[in-house]
Amino acid sequence: MNMNFDFEDHENKNLSVQEEHHHCSEGGEHKIAFCCVVSIPKGFKYVAHCDPKFVYNLDCLSVSKEKCRKVVPIEGCGCAEVDLHVLKVKGCISFVSNIEIEPIHECMTCSANPHKENIAVSCQDTVCVDQVLYCSVDCLPDCDINCDNVKICDVSIEPIGDCDCHAVKIKGKFSLHYK
Repeated sequence: MNMNFDFEDHENKNLSVQEEHHHCSEGGEHKIAFCCVVSIPKGFKYVAHCDPKFVYNLDCLSVSKEKCRKVVPIEGCGCAEVDLHVLKVKGCISFVSNIEIEPIHECMTCSANPHKENIAVSCQDTVCVDQVLYCSVDCLPDCDINCDNVKICDVSIEPIGDCDCHAVKIKGKFSLHYK
């Protein structure tokens, strides 16, 4: 019998056997926010029509399976204690992002490549991850973290400071998928 429950924030009840609580769902998508700041050199401006590029490293992420006890309400029967199988991902994601900049035409700029004035500038950072991916009363299958189930979404770029900005903030989210 396959019984999956949505344990998402049921009044944050503590587990009766372990003194911790898990916020669980039946899979889907979980998002981890990130941001970094790119400095723009004097005499240059951000090329707004170019999307930022990203590279990220998942080597420091690991998936673990945990088992705990949880009290759940059962309609018409009261509460019952069940074994809860929890799939968690922990670790960190390091990333590099870059954007294109171009010279402000009133400024005297030179290029080693005379046919291209745009160039990329970058920022880097690391985000910590401690996320419950999935909970079930059934045993959970193995899960690998890879580029197919960790994607970047909700990317935005905003200038920092006034109109003469010399930095932009790149924001987005890592989306963790579990089926």
